[in-house]
Amino acid sequence: MKPFRSLRLRITLLCALLLTLCCAALAVTSNLSAIHLTDTIAAAPLSPALDPEAAAKGTMPLLTTQAAPVVQQAQQLFQIQSILASTVILATGLLLIYLLVGRALAPLKDLNDQILGRTAKDLDQPLSIPDRGDEVTQLAHSFDDLSQRLSRAFLMQRSFSQNAAHEFRTPLAVLKTRIGLFRKKQDFAPQTTEAFLSIMESEVDRLSGMVDSLLKLTNLEQVPRSDRIKLGELLHQAAEDVSPLAAKKGIPILVEASPGTITGSRELLRRALFNLVENAVKYGPDGGQTRLCAELNGADIVITVANQGPCIPPELRERIFEPFFRADTARSRELGGVGLGLALVRAIAEIHGGSVWVEENQAGWNRFLVRLPAVCS
Repeated sequence: MKPFRSLRLRITLLCALLLTLCCAALAVTSNLSAIHLTDTIAAAPLSPALDPEAAAKGTMPLLTTQAAPVVQQAQQLFQIQSILASTVILATGLLLIYLLVGRALAPLKDLNDQILGRTAKDLDQPLSIPDRGDEVTQLAHSFDDLSQRLSRAFLMQRSFSQNAAHEFRTPLAVLKTRIGLFRKKQDFAPQTTEAFLSIMESEVDRLSGMVDSLLKLTNLEQVPRSDRIKLGELLHQAAEDVSPLAAKKGIPILVEASPGTITGSRELLRRALFNLVENAVKYGPDGGQTRLCAELNGADIVITVANQGPCIPPELRERIFEPFFRADTARSRELGGVGLGLALVRAIAEIHGGSVWVEENQAGWNRFLVRLPAVCS
C-alpha cells in the first residue's frame, strides 16, 4: 500500500507556491516601476531660480529643479502600472489555482461519476480508482466496504424473503388441501374429522409461531433493556420453562451458574435461553443430558448450553443462525421447528452487546455459547 499523501496538504502547497510566485512577480514589477520613476526624475532639467532674499543680499542664485509636472506624471504612470500588473498577476494566479485545484480534485469527480452509475446488481464490484495513497483513495476503499456490506445485506434480504415465502407456502398448502377435501366430502367419520382438524390446527399454530418470531426479530430494538438480572435466576427460569418437554423425553437439565448479574431485557434473554435449551432437549437423544451453565470470563459472562445430540458439522455452525436455515430439514419439520429460533438468539445477544456461537468439545457434545457483558456488583 502506498504511503499516505494528504490531498489537503498538496492543495495547500500548490496555493502557497502560486502565492509566492505572485508576490515575486509583484515585487519585480514594483522594482522595475520604481527604477523607471527614478530615471524619469533624474532626467528632469535643472534651471536657476532667484531667491528674493538672496537677490536682496546680492548672493548667487540657487539652482532648483523645475520637474514637478514630470514627477507627478511619473507617479501617475507608476500607479497605473502597479494596478495593471497587480490585476494581471492576480487574475493569472487565480486561473492557475482554479486549474491546478481542479486537476487535484479530478479523482473526486471520477469517484462521484462511478458512484452515481452504481446499481444494486454491481454493488459488490470495487471502484476503479488508482491507489494514490490520499483521502480519495481512503474514501473509495470506505465506499467499497460499505457496498460489500450492502450487497451482503441485499442477498440476505432476498434469501430471507424467499425462505419466508417457502415456509409460509407449505402450511398454507396443507390448509388449502384439507379445506378442499372437506368441501368435496361432507360425511367424514368423526375420527377422520378430528384428525383433519388436528392437522389444520397444527399448521395454524406453526404459522402463528412464525409470525410471532418474525415480529420479535423486527421489534427487538424497541424493547427496554434496563433490567438487572441475576444469572442464577435466569438459568433456572429457562430450565423450568423447558422442563415439561425434558420430562417427556427423560432428559435431566443440569444447571450450574456462578454468581453474577447482567443488564438487559429479562423477557428477551429468557426467550433466548429458552430457545437454546429447548433445541438442546428437542434434538438430544431420549434419556440423555442437557447442561446449562454460566461462568464469569473477565468482563463478560459466558452461558453454555450443551447436549449429546448429533454434532453439527463445522461448515454449518455459522449458517444455523441464519433465518429459516435448518441443518436437518426433515427432522426440524417433524419436531415443529420453523428455523427462526437460533436467528432470534443471535439477534437478542447482539442487541445486548454480546455474541453467540457453537462448538463441539472432545466428548462429542454440542455446545452453544452466549457471551454477554457482565455488570459489576
